[in-house]
Amino acid sequence: MFKKKKTYVILILIIVIIGGFFYFRGRKPKIQYETSIAQKGNLTRTVSITGNLDPQVQAQLSFKISGRLENINFDVGDKVTKGTIVASISQDTLSDDLRQAQASLKVQKEKYSLMKRRSNSYKHEEKQAQKAEVEKAEAAVAAAQKQLSETVLYAPIDGTVIKRNIDPGENVTANISILTIAVIENPIIEANVPESDIVNVAIDQKAEVTFDALSPNEKFEAQVSEIDPASSVIQDVVYYRIKLKLTKPDNQLKVGMSTDIDINTAQKNNVIMIPERAVQTENNQKYVKVLKSDNAVKKINIQTGLSGDGGMVEVTSGLSGGEQVVTLVKTT
Repeated sequence: MFKKKKTYVILILIIVIIGGFFYFRGRKPKIQYETSIAQKGNLTRTVSITGNLDPQVQAQLSFKISGRLENINFDVGDKVTKGTIVASISQDTLSDDLRQAQASLKVQKEKYSLMKRRSNSYKHEEKQAQKAEVEKAEAAVAAAQKQLSETVLYAPIDGTVIKRNIDPGENVTANISILTIAVIENPIIEANVPESDIVNVAIDQKAEVTFDALSPNEKFEAQVSEIDPASSVIQDVVYYRIKLKLTKPDNQLKVGMSTDIDINTAQKNNVIMIPERAVQTENNQKYVKVLKSDNAVKKINIQTGLSGDGGMVEVTSGLSGGEQVVTLVKTT
């Protein structure tokens, strides 16, 4: 009895499989199209980057020698005039060095003068050797004077102190910045553009700028003013630094603010445009598939122009606008 039931089940399964095979074999797949209308409009290509608001000019001040800071005459926010003494380090040791060098020079000069007065008592070689000692002592005095002059730091530009790193009494390390002075009026935007986008960026191009510190609805106009000719590598990516000038500076903007920048690198108005994913290529000829009212699809050769934002591309010939171009084909 059990064997009979098992045989019936197997027969039923075989019938179902065979019936399903012939059913699906005879069934035609249903094709569905996703389309987009070829429309006229304004097509824009932008390069979007981030940057910072920086001073037009800034100078980091440092001493060329090490020592103990005696005076620093300005603090953050103070205005500084070019040529003003900004800071000084202790001169005690250097003053002693200069006095010793001057005393040594005096002794060497007196010896040389004595040799010249008693010229017959000294050989030519001896007089030349003493002359060299005088010159050596003169060089030591000059070096000591130079070091002494380097204990005083002067402002190289008119500006405002935006950073101070040290207080009187602390030790100064040579060539380490103690103060930063900047021209904070009319600041500029600095940004890094990846090499894939820099070919589309040019001097005088317009840009729209927003600041992280302000509402995204507050938009500022800017213009590309400089492009570095040489690249820099940041985390294994090649970048080019650019500078942009704000068209209308605003008092609420502060140096150091972060920015989002959209540079308008190209624009065409009243052109036919379609999604770039609708464009196909065969034998170096671009074409699209257009869905007709009877659900038939027609292949139309086209030529394209500007590739813009949002994956849209300009169609310069082949379409007149209003066509439903196929962007995706699905079968069910």
